[in-house]
Amino acid sequence: MFKLIAVAMILMASVSCSMTENGLVFGTPDYEKRSVLSSPNDLEILVKANSYLQYSSEWNREVIKACSDSKKLNLYCALEAASIDVLGKYVHRKAALQEVRFAIDDKFRDRWSKHRLIDFNNHPDTTFYDVKNVIDMAINSVQKKLDSQEVR
Repeated sequence: MFKLIAVAMILMASVSCSMTENGLVFGTPDYEKRSVLSSPNDLEILVKANSYLQYSSEWNREVIKACSDSKKLNLYCALEAASIDVLGKYVHRKAALQEVRFAIDDKFRDRWSKHRLIDFNNHPDTTFYDVKNVIDMAINSVQKKLDSQEVR
């Protein structure tokens, strides 16, 4: 029995793990892989979300229980609304939203603990400029992916 536990511990230590919004995950979930292909819909979602947050007066840094509860949008709600407008439904792990999460990881890793989009938006150090910046980073990333997919 002791040998079985020791082998299990060695295997667990040798397997990569990542911290996601769902906690510690062994291996890298597919949705956390940056190599996921993007579609034109992803670019459209990001551009639309960016347009919903055109002015700082349209941005809500408050915690919102439901996106329909506020006339102002936070980052999450802008992405949700854009996803629904483009796809007809909200897809939580759509590449467009993942690219925003990756941008937050790259530039503002210290501003989220459980939910990247909401925690980052609500962090006291986050500015409207920061929100626009991560959307712009995601747009650029998706555009590069689309450009490289066309070349193939």
